[in-house]
Amino acid sequence: MEVKFKSPLIVCLVLLGLLVQTNLFAGSRDSLKLQGMIFNNTSKIKGVVVNIYDHNKLIKNIHVKSSNRFLTNLPINTLLTIEIKAPDYHTKRFMLDTKIPSNLKSIPKYEFDIDIFKESELAGINTSFLDFPVGLVSYDKKKKVFHRNKKYTKRMKKAYLKLWAESQSAGRQSEGLK
Repeated sequence: MEVKFKSPLIVCLVLLGLLVQTNLFAGSRDSLKLQGMIFNNTSKIKGVVVNIYDHNKLIKNIHVKSSNRFLTNLPINTLLTIEIKAPDYHTKRFMLDTKIPSNLKSIPKYEFDIDIFKESELAGINTSFLDFPVGLVSYDKKKKVFHRNKKYTKRMKKAYLKLWAESQSAGRQSEGLK
């Protein structure tokens, strides 16, 4: 059986309706929107790359524009590592568990901002703990949002502040030697 439309306008309206319906529902259940901003203190950073790993397999590589902001879609129901890199800066990572309840109608966006250290700012300091994720993020069923594990983040922030204090102290000592 062949269906014929007498007006191209009707065909366009039907196709437009199908596209809108598909886009409304496809984006709401199959991916998580991740929005980020990367900076050093208040300075913009050139050459920022965000690598996204799914169980240690690189799945996405984002070259961040000069605004130092980016937006991307991520797969759900998996464990991701978000890695932020830039030339002459220490790499930072955080873990993002995108597991969500099966009955969730729409997936909330996760937004973050992250401050990365210049290598020169931490010269002469043991930075080995920077290999650990700075944060752990997961879905909170009660609040119905993605959020970071506050206890872990507080511990990491304390370690970062200690590292920063060490670098400042080392900088003052080297100034005194000159």
